[in-house]
Amino acid sequence: MNLPTALPTDRAALDRALAMVAEESFFAMIDPVPADVSAVDGPMIGARVTFEGAFSGALNCRMPRALAEELTAAFTGEDLSADTAAVDDLAGEFANMVCGRWLTDVAPQWLFRLDHPEVAHVAAPASAPSGMLNGQPIWLELTVEK
Repeated sequence: MNLPTALPTDRAALDRALAMVAEESFFAMIDPVPADVSAVDGPMIGARVTFEGAFSGALNCRMPRALAEELTAAFTGEDLSADTAAVDDLAGEFANMVCGRWLTDVAPQWLFRLDHPEVAHVAAPASAPSGMLNGQPIWLELTVEK
């Protein structure tokens, strides 16, 4: 098989991956960002997943900790909001699942290695969110290299 000639930075594919993972695995709904979205109150979590294969890059996912707690409860069926390690792990797994779904969409014939997600407590980005997940902002930033 030939390597892809263009790097797959299709934002629509990333948005589809986010929606599929959110809806199918976390019972969450993704909505467009309203014009009057307000600043995030409270702590934020960032998860970064790097990948290598026919091309390499990284997916960064940032969300309010409150959203990560909500996703953890939906995924596990338990309220683990006080368990920082579980919430961090789930935020990393969420980013990993979105990245894997996106890679499957843009390069279905290629194999990729995804590294273990790196999770950190971060500040809210100055940019507009990628979407609203259950009414809370979420940011997805993708970098792709040959």
